[in-house]
Amino acid sequence: MPKSVRSATVRIERETLLGALFPTIPPPAQRLLVFARLPERGRVKTRLAESIGDDAALAAYKTMLRDLLASIGRPSPDLEIEILWAPTEAANGTSLANAFGDLPTAMQTGANLGDRLSMAFSERFFFHATQKIVAVGVDDPSLPRSLIDHAFALLDSCEWVLGPAEDGGYYLIGCRAAAFDPAIFQGVAWGTPSVFTTAISKIAEWQSTVAVLPVRRDIDVVEDWERYRAHLSS
Repeated sequence: MPKSVRSATVRIERETLLGALFPTIPPPAQRLLVFARLPERGRVKTRLAESIGDDAALAAYKTMLRDLLASIGRPSPDLEIEILWAPTEAANGTSLANAFGDLPTAMQTGANLGDRLSMAFSERFFFHATQKIVAVGVDDPSLPRSLIDHAFALLDSCEWVLGPAEDGGYYLIGCRAAAFDPAIFQGVAWGTPSVFTTAISKIAEWQSTVAVLPVRRDIDVVEDWERYRAHLSS
């Protein structure tokens, strides 16, 4: 056997053996991104804190985070769940594990919310080969897994999916890899009633298809929190 053929055969056998011992498992094609903060006094639910104080707002946020993670459930072979936490000096392995359990975590990067959303989507589409992404926050702690699964299913036939909130924002946004345009997160007046309509207008300008989920209510102010507490009690 010629030396070149013998070398190629040995290389193929070695690569086959390594592949058997250390198989490459591709990541799930679907990824749920949960944008969250570490529970820190004075840094979470600041609008709510104006009415109930920093300590009570911190306790409320801890409850909301716990309830959301329970409601969205666990990852599956088809779905990866990743927590993206806002930058803070308090972050370390222990604090992240205490807040988010064993779910994968990554730090948000960018100067504002739009930049952070754009960077998160871009990195996972282009570097992780993710095919569909849905992003949510913590402000709707009763968001059910069934609705998230439905959002991913809608992306089989639509390029975008949006979940409008009663206050004019959105509690969920998702898209397919081929449709993603970072401009969806640019020039947005975050925290105002125009957030949802701005996104819808951009998608219409691109002549892309969009599915709209049922309207839901975020927890932002004391009336929202009291309503949610009453729901928990009942």
